[in-house]
Amino acid sequence: MSRLYKFQHHLCANFFAELVKLELLILGDDEKHSFECIENGNKIFSFRLPPFYPSPLKQEALWSYLERIKITNEVPRYTLLLMESGRAAIGVFESGKVIDHKNIRKYMVRKKQGKSQLNHLKTKGKSRYGSRLRLRESEAFFDEISQRLNSETYKDCEHIIYHCPIRLKSCLFDAADELKIDLKHFSWRRLGIDVRDCSFEELKRHSQEMYFCRFTLENENIKLPTIPEYQKLSL
Repeated sequence: MSRLYKFQHHLCANFFAELVKLELLILGDDEKHSFECIENGNKIFSFRLPPFYPSPLKQEALWSYLERIKITNEVPRYTLLLMESGRAAIGVFESGKVIDHKNIRKYMVRKKQGKSQLNHLKTKGKSRYGSRLRLRESEAFFDEISQRLNSETYKDCEHIIYHCPIRLKSCLFDAADELKIDLKHFSWRRLGIDVRDCSFEELKRHSQEMYFCRFTLENENIKLPTIPEYQKLSL
C-alpha cells in the first residue's frame, strides 16, 4: 500500500542528495514533472518536484538532474489557474499572498444534459439559438482568460500552475493564438491533485502547493534516508 509524504521545498536538496547515495535507478519524467525509482519491474517510490523547480529531462537520472540545475529556495511570483467548462478561477500569488484574482463564469454547459458546448458541437450543429449563444460564451470565456494572462500583473509570472481537462487547455491556446497572445513562454505545471470546484476558495486552498514536494513510497521494506516530515507553511 502506497504512502504519501509531503514536505517543504527547502528540505528537498539534502533529501535528494541522500537518495542519490543509494545508487538506485531514479529517472525523471518531464511531462509529470517528477522522478520514479523502479527495481525489478516494481515501483519503489516516486516524487513530484515543487512546481517552480526546473523539469527533469526525459529519463534523466536524479544525480544528473542535481548536477545540471541549481536548486533555489526562493519561490517566485506565480499564477494559479483552475478551469472547467464555463468556470475558472485565476490568481497571482507572491510570498503566500494573493496579489490579484478573478472568477470567470460563462454559459457553456447545457442545463438539462450538463454537456459542454465544446463537446455538443461534435454531434449537433450550430443552428439553434442556444448553441450559438453557448458558442459565443465559450469564445468569450477563453478570450477573457487569455487577455488576463497577458495583462501586466500576470505576464511577468514565469510559472502557471493549472488544473483543467486537456481539451480546455488546447482551446485556451487556440483562443490566445487568435488574439496574437503568446502563452507558450510561460512554464506550465499541472497541479496534479484533486480540485473540488473552480472557485476562489479552492484557489486559496491550493495556492501553497508551490512550496511542497510530494513523495509517494510504494515499498516500505526498502531502506531510505529519513523522509522529511510535513510542516505547516508559515509565510
